[in-house]
Amino acid sequence: MGQPRARRGTPPPSKTIEDLRPLLVGPEQRRIRQIEERLDQSMADMVAEVLPEAVIESRKKGEALSWALDPILTGAIHESVRRDPGAFADAISPAMGPAIRKAVACALRAMLQRLNEALAQGLSWESLRWRIEARRTGRPFAEVVLLRSMVYRTEQIFLVHRGTGIVLEHVCVDDIPVRDPDQVSAMLTAIDAFAHDAFRTDARLERFRVGDLAGWVEHGPSALLVAIVRGVAPHDYEITLRETLERVHLDCGGELAGFRGDRAPFSGCRDLLARCLREQRRSAPRRGRAALVAAASLIAIAAVVLGLRMRAAWQDERRFAGCVEALRREPGLLLTAAERRAGEYAFTGLRDPLAADPRAVIERGGPVGRAVTLRFEPFYSLHPQIVERRLEHALRPPPGVSLSLRDGVLEASGVAPERWIERARWSAAVLPGVARFDGGRLLAQESIDGARAAARALEGIELLFDRGAARLAAGQRARLDEVAAAAARLIALAREAGMTADIRAIGYADPVGSAASNQALSLARAEHVASELIARGVPPDRLRASGAGLRREVLPPSCAREAAGVGCAPGADERRARSVIFLVDLHAARKE
Repeated sequence: MGQPRARRGTPPPSKTIEDLRPLLVGPEQRRIRQIEERLDQSMADMVAEVLPEAVIESRKKGEALSWALDPILTGAIHESVRRDPGAFADAISPAMGPAIRKAVACALRAMLQRLNEALAQGLSWESLRWRIEARRTGRPFAEVVLLRSMVYRTEQIFLVHRGTGIVLEHVCVDDIPVRDPDQVSAMLTAIDAFAHDAFRTDARLERFRVGDLAGWVEHGPSALLVAIVRGVAPHDYEITLRETLERVHLDCGGELAGFRGDRAPFSGCRDLLARCLREQRRSAPRRGRAALVAAASLIAIAAVVLGLRMRAAWQDERRFAGCVEALRREPGLLLTAAERRAGEYAFTGLRDPLAADPRAVIERGGPVGRAVTLRFEPFYSLHPQIVERRLEHALRPPPGVSLSLRDGVLEASGVAPERWIERARWSAAVLPGVARFDGGRLLAQESIDGARAAARALEGIELLFDRGAARLAAGQRARLDEVAAAAARLIALAREAGMTADIRAIGYADPVGSAASNQALSLARAEHVASELIARGVPPDRLRASGAGLRREVLPPSCAREAAGVGCAPGADERRARSVIFLVDLHAARKE
């Protein structure tokens, strides 16, 4: 069932103010809610959009914003420096570096200027008086020279705004410490205001003096020009200041009239102000002949004294350098520190026990002329010469043995007993500076003696032949085995001693027959014996056969006369003349 319909003729219900409110103020309420939501959600974005424009507009109207933000920015910088000085230093270092270099350069130029002036006045009677004054007053001599030789010098120029007392521009000479210009301006403004209040309204500060400095104040319609002068400036200097101030008003009149704290427009006045930095010095008085003679004498005496001192210093430096170089060159000494103290040389370092005495090393170059203090601690040096001395001291090689050290390898050559060779092998392995022992050129005395004994035994054997026979008799062939064994033993002993043995079989013949036939027979006998020994194992490269003909040293005198054509007595012992003997040549084996 639906709702009951309203009856005809029934009046509509009445409308209240609450019913009409949405119709009347609804749009405005929605706008207000949107503005509140925007303010709540994006206040930072809105400020970021309008802040740059606001700063620009504020700069156009004046410097009020800068004055307002100055305490805030100053406090923020102080807090940043206190919290992290390193970061602040890194931030300003690109700008501070050139400024520091410029300041150092200016200071050096000023120092050189003062030095030149001091040297120019250094040999005059006035200089003596000025030196006494410098010692009496405690001032530097260069400053006294500057003060006494100068008539006047303008050290600083201030351009000050008349209404506010702000320093618009400031210039000064390079060699004076720069103070805060605003402090000077505040002082001048206070004094000028005091003169107005205490005396009369048209009273103005024109001159003032602080110690050795005098202040010249030139007044203009909108600015003041203040010059800080040391000494007594001439009266026409006031004209220079007045003309400079007039030119500033002519060039910057509009900026002076509308000044609101911005000093930038007045930077162009710096060159005008720099022209007021003037200086005048006294001309050097003419010196008489006596002064020239005195100056020349002083110069000569000073030159002689300076030359003697320089010569003594040069000789001392040379002696000290010679001592240092000698200690550094000496093997086994390691110099770590060298000092020249009052009246003595002090050397500190390390010394090997086998090195030379440091004092003796120093005295090799002659007398030092000073006391020498030496402090050398012991250590083991690996210098090759010291290592060789240590090897000689530790191994004590016998005569005939030489030692040499190359790249850590100890090479021994010569003849020594086997016991010494064995001791040298294990001793060298533990000595500092030796990496390996090389005894390839070292021969054992016992082995050499054995080889020589074997050679003498072989040389004592003789093989005898029948007359006219080129081959051994049956009774002598058995001795070939004895000769072969002796030769083999000789070769083995020679190899053990590091030597080679060359065996030569020499054949002889008796004086019967012609010389040619005897020569041929002796050679045939030697070759026959050599072939037999080779067949029994003797190396052919170690054996050589040769024929010598007659063997005169064993012939009786009668046979010797027959060999000479005189005749030979019958019954003489001629068998040794028909023989083969052996000669041995022992020599060191060749290194491949």
